[in-house]
Amino acid sequence: MRSFCFASLGAFLVEGTTAALIYSQNDTFNSSFTLTAAQKTAANLTAEEAHNVEVALQWEQSNYAGGSVRDDAFYDVPDDFDQENPPPPGTLLKLELFTNLSLYTIPPSLTMSRFLYTTETLNGTSIPSSAYILWPYTPRAFNNLTSCSGNGSAVFPLVGLAHGTSGQTPECAPSHIRNLYDEFHEPFPLALAGYAVVAPDYLGLGVSRYPTPYFVLPSQANDLAYAIAAAQEAFPNTLSKEFVAMGQSQGGGVAWSFAQRQADRPMAGYLGTVAVSPFTDILADITADPIAENSARVAGIAQELDSVLPSFQLSDWLTDAAIARRSLLHDIGGCQVTGGYLFSSDTPFLKDGWNETEAAVWYSNTSDNGNRTFAGPMLVMQGDSDGNANVHVTNKTVDATCQYFPESTLQYVQYTGIGHVPALYAQQYRWLQWIADRFSGVPVPVGCVKEVVNPVRGTAGAQQNWFIEYDEYGV
Repeated sequence: MRSFCFASLGAFLVEGTTAALIYSQNDTFNSSFTLTAAQKTAANLTAEEAHNVEVALQWEQSNYAGGSVRDDAFYDVPDDFDQENPPPPGTLLKLELFTNLSLYTIPPSLTMSRFLYTTETLNGTSIPSSAYILWPYTPRAFNNLTSCSGNGSAVFPLVGLAHGTSGQTPECAPSHIRNLYDEFHEPFPLALAGYAVVAPDYLGLGVSRYPTPYFVLPSQANDLAYAIAAAQEAFPNTLSKEFVAMGQSQGGGVAWSFAQRQADRPMAGYLGTVAVSPFTDILADITADPIAENSARVAGIAQELDSVLPSFQLSDWLTDAAIARRSLLHDIGGCQVTGGYLFSSDTPFLKDGWNETEAAVWYSNTSDNGNRTFAGPMLVMQGDSDGNANVHVTNKTVDATCQYFPESTLQYVQYTGIGHVPALYAQQYRWLQWIADRFSGVPVPVGCVKEVVNPVRGTAGAQQNWFIEYDEYGV
C-alpha cells in the first residue's frame, strides 16, 4: 500500500540567513478527526481499528491541498451546465489557469492548471469531471511537434497520465492532494523532463455529485481520452497535438485499456502507450494474492458497480460487515490508506464465490485487458515481486496478446526482485527515453519483444522508505 506523510522533521537555518527565529515544524497531522460512537458501532470496529482509521484519515486530510473538495469552488459544476442536454464529451467547462501552488508540494519551477471537462460514461452519457495539467519551466523541444492550432513554436509535448488508485470518494482526486498523489513516481519526473502532464482525476473523484465506477478500466480510459481533448481545447496554441499515454498500477491498466480504445476510437496525434505494473485480468490478480488490501479493492469495485451494471447489488459480493465499512468510508470521505485500514482485519468481507457470479463475469468481460487489438506501440514494464499486479497474470496476458496479434508492437520488460511501485524507479530512464523516442519519431520494430532485466548490484532498497514533507520556511 502506498502512503506518504507530511509529518514534519524540524526546520533548520541555511548558512548566511539572518534574524527571524524559526521553530520545529508541527509534527502532528493538521486534522483532529475522530469517529463518533455510532460510527464505530455501525462498522463494528475494535478500539485498535478505530484508532488506526482515525490516524489514517487525519493523515489523508492533512494532505489535502486546502480543505475538502466540497469547500473548493473549483470543483463546483458551472450553474449553466445542462444535465438533460449536456455538451459532448471532451468539452472544457472551467479553467483555473494558474493553480495556487502554496497549497501543494510540487518541485520548484513547475506550474499547474486545473480544469473541469466532460467525460463519457460506459453508456455514453456526458458527465463533468476534473483534471490537472502540470507544466514544465520550458517545453522539451522535438522536431515537427505541432499544436492543435497548427502553431509549432514553443509547443509543450503532452503526456496523458492515468493515476494509480488514490481512493474511491471525491476527496481522493489527485488534483486535490498536495503531491498530486503519484508525485515522483510519474508526474514530477515527466514535467521536470519537459513534458506537459495532463492527468484526469477519474469520474466521481473531485466533482462529487457523480458515482465512481472504480476499476472499470474502459470508463477511466474515457476519462483520459477526454481530459486530453479538453486540455488541448483549453490550450490550442500551447499543447502538442501529439501525445503519449502512460499509467502505473490501476493507471497501467487504464493506459492499456486506452490503447485498446485507441484501436476502436482513434484520437489524432497518438504516439504510443506506457503501461507499468498494469492490471490486466483484474479478478485473477486479486485472487492470486488474497492480501487484505484486495478486500478493500473488491469492496471499492462493488461500491458503485450498479452505476454501470444496474442489476448488481452490493450483497452479491460483500458481507454485511464489508457493506457497513464501505458505507463508513464514504461517510468520512476516506481514501486509499483509510480504506486499507478499514479492511485490514480477519473479518470475512467477501462472500464465497463472489468472483464466480454473473456480475463478476460481466465485470471481467468489460474491464480486462489483453486478448484484443490495441494501438501500439506499447511498452509494458512489470516487476516479478509485485503483490498487486501479479507477474504470472501479466505474463499470461502478454503471451496471449502476442499469440493472437503477432504483428503488434509490444515491448515487455520484466524486472527481477522488483515490486509494484518500484518498477517505475528500476529503470526510470528507460520509460522516459521511450517517450522521447516516440516524440522524435524513432521507429519501433513490429512484433512482440520480451526481456528480463536482472539487477547488477542486487535489489537492496527496493522498497520506498521516504516521504515528502511540506517546508513552511522555504529553506
